[in-house]
Amino acid sequence: MSRSFHYPLRSLSADYAGSAIGLAFSLGLLAFAQPAAAMAWLLAAAAALFLVYFGRTVCRQLTHIELDEAGIRARGPLGAVIRWEDLRSLRLDYYSTRRDREGGWMQLRLRDAQRAIRIDSEVDGFADIARAAAGEARRRGADVDPATRANLRMLGIVHDPADRA
Repeated sequence: MSRSFHYPLRSLSADYAGSAIGLAFSLGLLAFAQPAAAMAWLLAAAAALFLVYFGRTVCRQLTHIELDEAGIRARGPLGAVIRWEDLRSLRLDYYSTRRDREGGWMQLRLRDAQRAIRIDSEVDGFADIARAAAGEARRRGADVDPATRANLRMLGIVHDPADRA
């Protein structure tokens, strides 16, 4: 049975807005303020970074994650396939946006010998993807570090019977 997941537009709208505002601001200053050469280079570099950020957001919107019995696929501009039998490691990182660790996001990274698939927690069904990947990692004996085990517990996923404590 194959399941498909994607990044909803509502989770990407702030990224689109931020990249558009940053690009407009940096290009607007470059075009209308007639800055000195050093400032012009700085504004051009900022515009390039905002353009890359916009492109990354477009790639995420066009990417669909597919799970089935054989493996996991990221279908899209930067797609990859990892067969469960080739899974070498699973890593789940938590990035806090506040000191009290209340706000933030997670990123799941799955690796085989040649490629990696990274999935942000903004994707619909992130916990289901993490649960399926953790189960396959456990079955296959893939590397899972202690921080990943703790983050899996935060999602309510028990990776190892010893993790129940």
